[in-house]
Amino acid sequence: MEKRNHAKIRSIKSKVITMLRERQSLENNEMPIAAPSTYWSNICSHFDYMLGLSEESFAKLRLHTYHLTGDNYQSYYFGDPERFLKSSRLDVLTKDIPSTYILNEPEGGIGFRYDDGRFLSRDIVRYQRTVSTFYRYGILSDLLNASKRCYVLDIGGGYGGLAHHLSNICRNATYILVDLPETLLFSASYLSLLNPQKKIYIYEPSDFPKIMRPGAVESYDFVLLPNYRLQSLTNLHFDLIINVASLQEMTTGQVEMTLDFIRDTCRGTFYSWNRDHQPRNKELSNLSELLRQRFDLIEVLDWEVNKTEKEIEAREKLKSKLREILKSIAILVGLLSRPEKASSTHTPVSDLPYREYICKPLPPSHNSE
Repeated sequence: MEKRNHAKIRSIKSKVITMLRERQSLENNEMPIAAPSTYWSNICSHFDYMLGLSEESFAKLRLHTYHLTGDNYQSYYFGDPERFLKSSRLDVLTKDIPSTYILNEPEGGIGFRYDDGRFLSRDIVRYQRTVSTFYRYGILSDLLNASKRCYVLDIGGGYGGLAHHLSNICRNATYILVDLPETLLFSASYLSLLNPQKKIYIYEPSDFPKIMRPGAVESYDFVLLPNYRLQSLTNLHFDLIINVASLQEMTTGQVEMTLDFIRDTCRGTFYSWNRDHQPRNKELSNLSELLRQRFDLIEVLDWEVNKTEKEIEAREKLKSKLREILKSIAILVGLLSRPEKASSTHTPVSDLPYREYICKPLPPSHNSE
């Protein structure tokens, strides 16, 4: 088994190197979506050592995934497990959630272990919030009750943690992860090592056209593609599209191209959990505004996690109107009291929370207005 895993990692490294070379050629041809934003290019430079990491070290991959999520193993050696449990609000996140949808860190992972058998990390809490939202909004039941195989697209899937857990809940779906080649090294390795029984395709230019033929994609459990091949998926229609903390790291042009693709290929729900702009990313305007141009949005708020979907929907229109009124007042006050800051396009870091949206594509006639 160990030799087999080492061979898998060597193969993944080789494929990622091929993607990086292919991307470079596309960048030279000025393909706008190929190159990451300046902000994310800088982040990638901090984990370029991963390609030179020994195959044996990939068994401890979670020690390195902090580059993507900030979830550092050291915090569990020196942290307070009870304080973490209380601050995570898992009791609220999992209230009335079926036990089959309750997540734990996989073996070999990082986190706090509790007497009741729970193995929890910061990333698991984040994934639990998403899965709980999917349950409360009927998204999981739509996938599980589908009459045919579903397609789930995760754009910017990080090291593949959420995809791994969702694939164990909804087994009748093909999960397509689209990400930067540097990040696919993490997700391809993580998913391959944790799911040896599942069929995984990792992008290669030579056989990619065959994989995209009708009926071929759905024979895989996971399909991992570089970001610059997103438009190759326009012939597919997705039951669920996910973006967690990835759109916030793109340029405005890249976000617009990605959202247009999502609007045109999403036949179910698009889920977004992002900031309106990452404070250090100066190449993105305002994500919520870009979303509203293409989707009907329901925002999931922290204090609403115990409320039913009908209660949330009943208040959404009122909240939307109040937000617009308050926004107008804030703009007016800002113009009157601090005119020198009125033209700023970036909000202070402390005022940039993550915003969780359930999105449905707007009809074409609305989009064209």
